[in-house]
Amino acid sequence: MNVSRLLFAFLLLIQPVLGKEPATLLDESFSGELSKEWFWGLGTWTTSEGILRGYESGPRRHGPVKMRQMPLGNAVIECEFRLERGATFAGLIFNGSQERGHLVHLVMGRDQIRVLAHPSKGETVELVKQEGTLATDAWHRVRLSLIGETLSATVDDRVITASHSCIAEEKLTFGLGGDSGGPKGEEAGALEFRRLRITEPAPTPSPEPAKPAPTKLPADLVASLESHLDQTYARYGEREMKLDLYRPKARGEDLPAIVCIHGGGWYKGERSSMTNLAMALAARGFVTVSISYRLSGEARFPAAIQDAKAAVRWLRANAGIHGIDASRIGVTGLSAGGHLAALLATSGGVASLEGEGGHGDQSSTVQACIAMGAQSDLLSERIAELSSHEDDPFYRTFLGAPQSEIRETYALASPRHHLDADDPPLLFMSGELDDPSTRAEETLADLEKLGVPAGYRAVPGAPHAFLGRQDAFDFCVKESADFFGRHLAPAK
Repeated sequence: MNVSRLLFAFLLLIQPVLGKEPATLLDESFSGELSKEWFWGLGTWTTSEGILRGYESGPRRHGPVKMRQMPLGNAVIECEFRLERGATFAGLIFNGSQERGHLVHLVMGRDQIRVLAHPSKGETVELVKQEGTLATDAWHRVRLSLIGETLSATVDDRVITASHSCIAEEKLTFGLGGDSGGPKGEEAGALEFRRLRITEPAPTPSPEPAKPAPTKLPADLVASLESHLDQTYARYGEREMKLDLYRPKARGEDLPAIVCIHGGGWYKGERSSMTNLAMALAARGFVTVSISYRLSGEARFPAAIQDAKAAVRWLRANAGIHGIDASRIGVTGLSAGGHLAALLATSGGVASLEGEGGHGDQSSTVQACIAMGAQSDLLSERIAELSSHEDDPFYRTFLGAPQSEIRETYALASPRHHLDADDPPLLFMSGELDDPSTRAEETLADLEKLGVPAGYRAVPGAPHAFLGRQDAFDFCVKESADFFGRHLAPAK
């Protein structure tokens, strides 16, 4: 997959996490004449080269203050400031209406930081007083957040938090100011501000929905089973294909068997991803096997389906050893494994798909199939479009070329194009949220015309890969056990 498509997919995935960029309410460069919203000031203020500079002038009232009209509710204010020479503190000031007056001040001094609240006009309450040193003639960063009744500020690496009801009141103006050094004017000192930016607060992320519980098997279920792992079921020269077999410990009559085939787009995955399903079905009265098969990076189609057929033949050849009724074998799989399961069920007697995996004297036909999350028609327009992309990791890798170039191979690999009246009962199952193509509607219509028992089950609220979710897994096990119990029951 090329880099641009990977990046696009990644951005789609993280969009719900990142949310929107907070809206910018003000981005003040201080590079020229101030706008009329900077409406009033004590002292003398100038702007030059991105810096707002203020110092005392005229009869002393208090230090220089520059005000700006800007209604604010919740907001984040960021800027840098410098105390030059004799300046002792800088401040961010927020006011209500003219009748209401001051609401809250953040005072950043040489030796302390304070937060002052003004519950009513003329009243001052000190909410925070934090000792610490701010160097003069050096730039300092401040980020102040106003959310509801809470003020949070970070000055360089110092964090201050305060709460008061007046912080939540409507703020109509804010100011930059402080003490610049006294009435001797600019020679006494000055306050400087730059890089002023005001944004809306980042939206509070919604609590993530609780993740579905991961699949877990009860300990007593696991203890009730025999496990025969790493059994070799096929050989191609020195290459050995393995399976894991499970059956109830209490051996009685011969049991029906089920082959479980893992997914992974035919190019990745491993049989262990089907272990829980294989064990859960074994506990319901089946002998089950989870098989490995040659992935498309090792050997293209028809290698994978030839391996699946070899596994069925191995089960029949070893039925007496493992207590299997060789006349009752089913198959299931998820995703690419679901496709292989459906192809195995519908392609009985197709010589080119049998392969040389061994036990050629045994039949590879099955008597029931559940295809989960499966593509059943590889000649569909959807797959034609997907396989047309040069970076398609699925169909081109599995079959060797796009559909448009090798339609005969796509047909050979399509369960729908092998259907006949001798096919076994076939159930399609997929997550309710999976792509509609996994519902096999056209294939099911064809099976109905042929009189083959077939149907579809949607796993409620589930995605494509649903076996890792306990709720979906439990639903799948129940439906699967019921289906195989009916169709792999002993003949009467």
